This record gives sequence, C-alpha cells and structure tokens, in this order.
Amino acid sequence: MANDDKAQPSPLANLIGEARDGRLTVRMDLEKFVYVDRDCQYFMDQIRDIQARMSEVSRQDTWGLGEKFEPQGDRDLISAKTMVSRWREKSQSTQNPNNIYAVMESHYKVIEDFQTLFRTVRERITSVDTDQATKYQDLEANLPKQPPAQAKIFSWPGL
Repeated sequence: MANDDKAQPSPLANLIGEARDGRLTVRMDLEKFVYVDRDCQYFMDQIRDIQARMSEVSRQDTWGLGEKFEPQGDRDLISAKTMVSRWREKSQSTQNPNNIYAVMESHYKVIEDFQTLFRTVRERITSVDTDQATKYQDLEANLPKQPPAQAKIFSWPGL
C-alpha cells in the first residue's frame, strides 16, 4: 500500500497541538494515563495482526473451494472463482480503496493519535512536576496488567 502519511493530516492534530501548547485541560489520574497508553498499544497491535491476516488472504494461492478446478465440459466452478476474487479484493486491493486493510489503517491512525494526545498531556504534567514524573514512572513500571478498554475511564458531563 502506498504511504500517504504525509498527504493526510493527523485526525487529532488540532488537539495534539493544543496539548503541546498547554491549552488543553485533561483531568485524569496518572494511573489512567498508563492504562490508556497500554490500551492504545493493545488495539494498535490487534489492528496490525488483522492487517497481516488480510495480506495473507490477498496472497493465498488456493482456497480449496474449487476455484482451481480444471474445467471438464460444464464442471467449471465460476462462482468459486468469483468468490475468491472478491475476498482477495476486499482484503487488500489497490482497486478497492475501502478494503479491510485500508479501513483498519485509518482506525490505527486514530488510535495512534489518541495515544499521542494522552502522552503529550502526560508529558506536560510530568515535565513541570518532578514528583508527578516519579509517580508516573513508578506506576508505569508496577501497575498490574488489566484487560484493555475498561468501561468509563473518562467522565463526560451528562453521562
């Protein structure tokens, strides 16, 4: 796939810029920053795994559905050939911009931006307060693993 990172702006570029400039306020325990970072990394790893599988699907030589069946009279399995062709195209094809690989890449970029946003906020907090920096380093090293994406780590007005 072509690398269009430079052509498309980051989905959360404005928020990340505001965080870097200190114009964004986030109220969250340092412990939550650790878990958000881990959850983002977990989901990005899962997306890369899905993309690798889709690459395998697009390159798989034979599927065992009769798509390689040698025609003898009218016994050619056209539907199997069509189905395999569609799966290959949907998995990772330059002809189909809405293929699974490309869609997952757009999800990856959003999650990567969220990770960058929260890292930026956390870095601003810990860069001005050495006690907070020490506390964060301790949390990052010692917090136990937990399943990703625990519900309600953020609170929004009215929810």
